[in-house]
Amino acid sequence: MNHIPVLVSLQSCARRDDGSEEPISLLTAGTLSLDDDAAVLTYQENLDESIPPQTVVITAKEDMITMHREGDYNTQMVFHQGQRYEGEYHTPYGTMDMAIFCTRLHYDLSENGGTLSLMYQLDLNGQFAGMHQMHMQLMVKNG
Repeated sequence: MNHIPVLVSLQSCARRDDGSEEPISLLTAGTLSLDDDAAVLTYQENLDESIPPQTVVITAKEDMITMHREGDYNTQMVFHQGQRYEGEYHTPYGTMDMAIFCTRLHYDLSENGGTLSLMYQLDLNGQFAGMHQMHMQLMVKNG
């Protein structure tokens, strides 16, 4: 497996029922690993300075993306366009039931970096939590 150091630029936005938006931007270093049938991106996410960085592992394989977040906010999410995934979202305050319905999934990842885009509905404890859009740009680090 080929391990490529990359710079990860993440832009995300959650839209709530009331019209409010929660944008997120992140710029961090990561590693893109490629083999014949999958691409694996690993990076550290630090969106809240009051908690330690979370390790995020994203695997893109065929027409599916999985995202595993380790740390205080531990979860695994599966994105498969047109399909619903149910799981759990673990937080320091307790565990919530989680459901994801992916409406758009696209990725183009290679030894030159690439892009990954998702759009999905997120439900927590059976209630609509928001429509999420996420776009990642991966740029190969030189030197």
